[in-house]
Amino acid sequence: MVVMAGGKGVRMLPYTESCPKPMLLVGGKPILQRILERAREDGFLNFAISIHYLGDVIESYFGDGTSFGVSITYLREDSPLGTAGCLGLLPERPESPLVVTNGDVLTGIRYSEMLDFHERYQAVATMAVRQYEIRNQFGVVKTKGVDFDGFEEKPVYRSQINAGVYVLSPEALSLIEPGHHCDMPTLFDRVLKSGSRAVVYPVHESWLDVGRPDDYILANETVDL
Repeated sequence: MVVMAGGKGVRMLPYTESCPKPMLLVGGKPILQRILERAREDGFLNFAISIHYLGDVIESYFGDGTSFGVSITYLREDSPLGTAGCLGLLPERPESPLVVTNGDVLTGIRYSEMLDFHERYQAVATMAVRQYEIRNQFGVVKTKGVDFDGFEEKPVYRSQINAGVYVLSPEALSLIEPGHHCDMPTLFDRVLKSGSRAVVYPVHESWLDVGRPDDYILANETVDL
């Protein structure tokens, strides 16, 4: 598994002034530790962590992973490479699909089941998605030109959002140019343009993206994530 932990966490200021976002404490443990422990319970023992902003804090805490019952290597970004670009730093191209997760996502997802899903659908890239609802605060007036055509009281709009967890086959990694910036949406577009299959994996388990101060407060209120 690759955990992307190199971002600056600008939206989480002032919490991230001297602490990388994945190291913020949730229920007394860093978010990153919770991700590693959750994955370890699911059978994952080998991790690569991408680091950049205050990366020494992460590296000094986890070391080689021995004290956490796992093996950890580090992908050191000299400059931010985006949510997929860090994969170009892997020393060797894996021979089988790997799971990639953002370093600020707390979820009850079964990573092994997502991996099985990816292989069952013979995908090159799989993106975990979560249903997101937005309720309009106002009644919506439907019109045809200037004519009134109906009314909908505070409708709810549902969409699928990127949940920040992925499975990538080795073929997808060949679409990343080492040392160059690349985000996950760009990589998925490249997969499609190459004629390969990209699929989505619905997440029904608990999920929280700790991207804003309000999310951080919520995470500490729902630590069982």
